[in-house]
Amino acid sequence: MHKLFAKLFLIVMLAALVAPRTAWAMPDIFPFDELHSGISGKAYTVVDGSGKIESFDVQILAVTDEGKGSKRIIMAKASGDLIRRTGGILQGMSGSPVYINGKLVGALASTLKEMDPYTFFITPIENMLEMWTLPDPKAEVNRIKIVTEPDAQPADDAAKPTDDAKPTDDAAQDSVAETADKPAESTDEPAKIDDAPQVQEACAFYLDGFDSNGAKFLRRELQSLGMDGLQTTPKTFDRGIDLNAKLEPGSALGVAIIYGDFSLGATGTVTAVDGKKILAFGHPFTHAGNVNYFMTDASVIGAVSGVMGNGVKLAGIGHIIGRVNQDRESGIAGTLGTFPAVVPITVTIHDNALNREETFNATIAYNENLVPKLGASIAYTALSKMADSLAESTVNIDFNIKTDAVDGGELSRKNMFYNPSDVGQVAVIELMQALNLVCSNTKTESNIFGVNVNISFDTERRTASIISITPDKKKVKPGETVNLTVELQPYRKPAEKVVMPYTVPLTARQGNLALEIHGGALVPVTQSNSGLITADSNQSYEDKIRNFLKAGKNNQLVIEVGASNEKKSDRELRREIAQAKRVQARLKKDGKSAKKSDNKIDTNYIIDNVMRTTLSVEKV
Repeated sequence: MHKLFAKLFLIVMLAALVAPRTAWAMPDIFPFDELHSGISGKAYTVVDGSGKIESFDVQILAVTDEGKGSKRIIMAKASGDLIRRTGGILQGMSGSPVYINGKLVGALASTLKEMDPYTFFITPIENMLEMWTLPDPKAEVNRIKIVTEPDAQPADDAAKPTDDAKPTDDAAQDSVAETADKPAESTDEPAKIDDAPQVQEACAFYLDGFDSNGAKFLRRELQSLGMDGLQTTPKTFDRGIDLNAKLEPGSALGVAIIYGDFSLGATGTVTAVDGKKILAFGHPFTHAGNVNYFMTDASVIGAVSGVMGNGVKLAGIGHIIGRVNQDRESGIAGTLGTFPAVVPITVTIHDNALNREETFNATIAYNENLVPKLGASIAYTALSKMADSLAESTVNIDFNIKTDAVDGGELSRKNMFYNPSDVGQVAVIELMQALNLVCSNTKTESNIFGVNVNISFDTERRTASIISITPDKKKVKPGETVNLTVELQPYRKPAEKVVMPYTVPLTARQGNLALEIHGGALVPVTQSNSGLITADSNQSYEDKIRNFLKAGKNNQLVIEVGASNEKKSDRELRREIAQAKRVQARLKKDGKSAKKSDNKIDTNYIIDNVMRTTLSVEKV
């Protein structure tokens, strides 16, 4: 792995030194305070596979600024040949720069939901420019980077956008008579928007590599991000890294949080470029503030008109070209040529029935709130794509998380799952829990250097029930070992026997010792008067991880001390508890452990019930 990144670094260094650079500079700004209804301008965007930036006419209808932190609103109407072709404003046009008299007003951001496809709202460029001044602590995250290149200065001949990409003064004065409505009379006072309209952000969410089951799982996990309009687009675009990407106002742009065999992101339009700095969208992607996302170029396939403003610009993300570092109410901002910290994930699926195997690779842009959900979604989707059906299936999952959150640098766990309807959703829960644990360290931010998941599945039910427990002796003393023969009844198979050795704890009290044998996933019925005396422990971060790793597995037989049926007086219980504590103290003084042994054994089945037996503990 280190050699691979060393080679990438060398390639990037050479490319950065020899490649020619061009840069754009910010145009003049048309101040919000000077806007008024009736004024006309132009907006620029890409709507088809040619990649050509085209313009459409814009008429300002109204503006409002309620002050005191309220959002400033610019309402406008679109017209012209391009708008007639598309049937109105499309999802994916968000970020399209709007100019008046050659000066930048802001970014197309949203439309009137299910109402007028030609009316839209503009985010003022003054609001968007603030994102370039915000702090970027996530830039200092010390994790795997896709590539690293030396800081490069913008070219000396940086210039404003050319006439082909930006309107001239004459173009800004072109007629907007193609609209059915006549322009409103100009006035020194802006028209007011009394009530905030119901709007729909003109953003096209992008999903690639996910089947229908995987998409449903992902949507459920990401509901809090508002990603309801996920669309699946065929993967027909070049992937990889472009160190010398060129963007201009009106160019198609992508932002992604997963990249690779599975991708998740959104496409929109570039609003402004200043050297390597980019502003886009005019509205949030996930509204997460300071972020660490992939910036990509994007390819437009075409436009699909919808009914009452539901049209969409079909597009997909392409090369990684930079890093998005701000995701705010006014849009997204980022930098070309710098790249986010990432978590590589590899999922290998093996179909035992057909003896076939497939490996999937993806990279997650590092975000502590998203990595657990995205990692589990990727693993689930990989399994779903390989299996014709996840119903009535048994899954073995083995994952390894390379992280500095644990001693040794690896957090690994194996388990076995069965579910009659969809075993995949059950099987990835522990992977999500493990990633959540790593990401929930309150003392320091833990590193995740990679995630490897191996899943094998059988299209059959592999469960078993305990039908009897036979100890080789009923009377025991503390410290003695008793062999328990456990008889299992697998589902529609002959019965099998497993011998489990059990060492009676040195601190066991005289009398009946109730033992419960169950599957690792089942919780034993323990009570405060069980046969052992234990002390409560504080749940530190290290304890949480340790307990997670020690938790019983579904295919394990586990012996636990259960509740005793023997009725004793309070005086007898106090005397026995005091005696047990004296034994613990003596053992501790002698350097011996009084902890119970790890009484677990793996089987080839998921154990689905609990059974009890009782031993008689004699006085030492």
